[in-house]
Amino acid sequence: MPWKFTLNAPRQGLFASLLIVSFALHTFLLVLATTHQLNANRASQGQLMTTQLVTDSLSELEPANPVSLALLADRYATNPSVASIRILDANNQVLATGGLTKTRQGEVFVREALQNEKKVGSIEITLIQSSIGEILRTQWLAILLSFIIHGLIWLAYRAIARPSRTEYLARINNESRLKHEIQTLTQALQQEQHNAAVAIAQAQHHAQAKAKIKEPKPVVLNDNCIALNIQFYDPKQLMDSVNKTVSVPYFNLCQIFLNKTAELCVQHYKLNSSDISTVHKFDEHGATISMSVETPNAVQCLVMISTVFQLLSDVLYKRYREEKRFVLQTRSAISSHVDAMQLTPVQAAERLVQQLAAKESAIHLPNELLKDISDRYQLVSIPNPTNVLTRHAFMMNGMDSEVAELAQTFRTEILKAKQSKAS
Repeated sequence: MPWKFTLNAPRQGLFASLLIVSFALHTFLLVLATTHQLNANRASQGQLMTTQLVTDSLSELEPANPVSLALLADRYATNPSVASIRILDANNQVLATGGLTKTRQGEVFVREALQNEKKVGSIEITLIQSSIGEILRTQWLAILLSFIIHGLIWLAYRAIARPSRTEYLARINNESRLKHEIQTLTQALQQEQHNAAVAIAQAQHHAQAKAKIKEPKPVVLNDNCIALNIQFYDPKQLMDSVNKTVSVPYFNLCQIFLNKTAELCVQHYKLNSSDISTVHKFDEHGATISMSVETPNAVQCLVMISTVFQLLSDVLYKRYREEKRFVLQTRSAISSHVDAMQLTPVQAAERLVQQLAAKESAIHLPNELLKDISDRYQLVSIPNPTNVLTRHAFMMNGMDSEVAELAQTFRTEILKAKQSKAS
């Protein structure tokens, strides 16, 4: 793609809209200030002209001399700002008129002519009131200069805000790297699906030769555990619009992410894989895992699993969105049992996560368990709580640098492992 089309300044359209609004506002203020100045000048001129005309015509009003008054009115009417002049006697009878634009609308100034404290007549002068079009014509130079200045600001923004070649190449390289990571993850998913299908076929073949099949023990949950629930954020109900050939591979990829994340976190906190129980795997309702509260570092482990999975989900969401493929953002919640609402840990986590938006995480635990993470994570109360669960729950709004670096390390390690496996 040519250089000039790829290195545009960011948000040019928004900045251009702001400049247009600024130019329109500047023109409006200019017209408003000019109108105010003209009104003030017209008021001063009207008062002065009526006073002078009364003084000049006072000797011709008593007795009335229409000829002299007409000549006097015509002399004053030569002023271009005068629309019309009327000289009236004491009975408001017109003695003389003047003005070249008598039909023009304007502001009327009236003053009585007094002689020996007796009214001998009155003067009416109408001064022309400029229209908006006339004001714009008189201020065309200022408006043109304002337009040129705004145009120069626009050109300066395009030159200054345009990213450098180094920044542009770094962004392209980062996008290419993410695209390659997602492609390798997709290939690894397809390979694992193939291997799983082969393993299932072999297992079925061996199972037919056995007289008895040992059923796996179901996951037994009680209130002495904490559960992590991860759900998809789907406000537009996109899940209902895709078929299983699209959704099932996507669920499997999410499950791979969750399994790899749990494996790394278990190793880091020196736990056993049997300490984590899978309540249900990823489907359209999400996934849930649990750990016993008696397990050391159980809270830290589940919180780290939630954090790392959200990072992986964000990478997957950005890449799939660019490729116009089906993908949803995720949200997660960790909870213990809630006696006041008679909720098990799994039920509480599933209900708590429904109060969250995309990429958000929440936690509901007793105070003695919250102490394990309160010094590492920033916890804030959930706004507008509606029940006991949300009233005592907290949103995870941040973390310290050590935890953040550890989560980023796990994320990178999982992506690199999937890339190597695909190769």
